[in-house]
Amino acid sequence: MLKTSRLAILFVTVLVDMIGFGIVLPLLPYYAESFGASPSEVTLLIASFSAMQFVSVPIWGRFSDRLGRRPFIVAGLFASAVSYLIFGLAQSLAMLFFSRIAAGAAGGTISVAQAYVADTTEASDRAHGMGMLGAAAGLGVLIGPAIGGYFSAWGYGVPGYIAAGLCLANGVAAVFFLPESRRGRSRDRVDGEVAAGSADPRGERSGQAATVRAWVRSLTTFPFALLLIVYFLSIMSFTAMTAVLALYVERAHAMDAMDVGIIFATAGGTTVVVRGLIVGWLARRFGERRIVQAGTLVLATALLTIPLIRDSALIFATVPLWALATGLTFPSLASLVSQETDSESQGAMLGGQQVVGGVGRVLGPVGAGVLFETVGITSPFFAGACLVAIAALLATRIPAPPERRVPAALDDDSALASEDVPA
Repeated sequence: MLKTSRLAILFVTVLVDMIGFGIVLPLLPYYAESFGASPSEVTLLIASFSAMQFVSVPIWGRFSDRLGRRPFIVAGLFASAVSYLIFGLAQSLAMLFFSRIAAGAAGGTISVAQAYVADTTEASDRAHGMGMLGAAAGLGVLIGPAIGGYFSAWGYGVPGYIAAGLCLANGVAAVFFLPESRRGRSRDRVDGEVAAGSADPRGERSGQAATVRAWVRSLTTFPFALLLIVYFLSIMSFTAMTAVLALYVERAHAMDAMDVGIIFATAGGTTVVVRGLIVGWLARRFGERRIVQAGTLVLATALLTIPLIRDSALIFATVPLWALATGLTFPSLASLVSQETDSESQGAMLGGQQVVGGVGRVLGPVGAGVLFETVGITSPFFAGACLVAIAALLATRIPAPPERRVPAALDDDSALASEDVPA
């Protein structure tokens, strides 16, 4: 079980990372326009963070597998502090771009934090640890915009100083209170293989992510490919829905910004509770793969329901439904990826999952916008429901984690456990 003190540091690490993201994101268009940015430049500015994070996440993960998690978590926090300080001090659009690119480069700490959880938890507790990180991210997205909005009254750069201070304080705390997770670890989760990161008989590194080619091959073979496809379809559909939800409820139900704010605040609060308190208990009781199967089915139902609702009040009732679905599904998928990964490749493989998720978070909103404008305002929801329904069908083929697989004909009671073995 991950010690409470370590989990607290990791929780705050992800919380601060997402608070910083939430603090500056709502201000970016206004801050950029104050430097004469055009609408296309504002779009590029927002995308620059995700693009750089897309590149940095697998790199951070791979190097943390070799050199340890703690140095990269600490370095990421201090690098984030510098990026937000540049944001606060920006005197030109170029400096603003540099600050967002630097922040994206420092954003690989999330996959490293996930790998830290994987290093220090048993399989039965991993979904709880991943869920707590997800809860921290959800809470950060809730808190960040409020902080940014309040302190922006003193200038658009001021929230950047607040974010920098939070990252700096957490970095100092990590230096003193966060031990290295990989010290003395040698066990391997892959039966019959040489531990990744150790030397094989020829003196070469081996394992699922020993080389870039091995990493790509691992991500594109069963069961990783299946898990990543389910994740990609689910998160792409979810982000597509959130991207056009405000536009849809404005047109279909005459809701205003306050109504939309309540919707997203409710979703965020539900996600924090589900990921922080519920997903771990359910995983220990039913297993992650059953949670993913149920979660994708619930998400597909929620997406299908939204455009069919005629009573505006019922829109609010669907919010906990899709927040519950994502709060259960995404941490459980991360846990399953981790459990299929050898002990020396956790950062790289979880980083690969983040890369796939990043692609989904880009394609989902873009596709939803095109459908919304060209096909109809309900089309993104129906399309998303279809894609998640496919994910739910694919989820039925997810195998049980290695620790829960029971060899056939082990004994007379093996049939009792056969439902945990893929058909």
